Amino acid sequence: MESTLIKVLVLALVVSGLVKLTVVGLGWGLWRTRWAERWRVYRRALAPGQLRSEAWAAAGVIVCDALLVWLFRYFYGPRLAPFSVPVALLTYAWMYVGFEVWFYVTHRLLHTPLLYRFHAQHHVAQVTDPLTSLSFSLVERVVLIGGSIGLLLLAMEVMPVTNAGIMAYLLTNYLLNVLGHSNTEWFPTGFVSSWVGRLFLTPTFHAMHHARYKGHYGLFTTMLDRWFGTTFPDYPRVHARARAGEGLVRIGEWLPADPVPEALAATPSQSKAA
Repeated sequence: MESTLIKVLVLALVVSGLVKLTVVGLGWGLWRTRWAERWRVYRRALAPGQLRSEAWAAAGVIVCDALLVWLFRYFYGPRLAPFSVPVALLTYAWMYVGFEVWFYVTHRLLHTPLLYRFHAQHHVAQVTDPLTSLSFSLVERVVLIGGSIGLLLLAMEVMPVTNAGIMAYLLTNYLLNVLGHSNTEWFPTGFVSSWVGRLFLTPTFHAMHHARYKGHYGLFTTMLDRWFGTTFPDYPRVHARARAGEGLVRIGEWLPADPVPEALAATPSQSKAA
């Protein structure tokens, strides 16, 4: 029994590492292309020591995720429903919507002075790169993954949950996280004003969060930021600048004619922490 548990833990660690590093590796390859260089949101070099710091944090994230997945599998794996397409789609939709809310709320809380120290590792990157998608403190990672596990446990009380839906969502999460941290605007000019662009964020949306520290707290959608007034008014123009090959060159820069809302101004303590 003990040897089986160890094998499952090792398998979780290997799979967690391979999936994450493969996605980051693919993102890195795209990040180094000439198209990516042209469409940079912020045309600045990474901070000295940034990649080293992010690599150490990523190693901790891989181990942390594996342990949490292993615990979930051990205690609740037998309760997962057999595969079916409707149940997989329902599980996926539940995770997507539920985690969007969880992420937005916890992300805003982590930007308060009391809790920001647990989020500061992620903001080592004022200019993001694909590895930033795995750069979290262990406390923040436990909060994020613990929230996803909590959503699954809640779902199990009211509906069937299948492994395929969970895995599909996690893969989506990894892929979009790398895309969102690419500091490269892959979506065409005008996308942000379309109905799709008003629902889903772009790499520009999240790059602005890293450069300005407050605002744009959403994970993959813009809806909660729009509802709670945490969007930057110059977002469409920053997006257009990136697509035109004229990305911003100053951290925290606002485009002309856009006053900085007081609620979104970065605090000195956060700027120093990052």
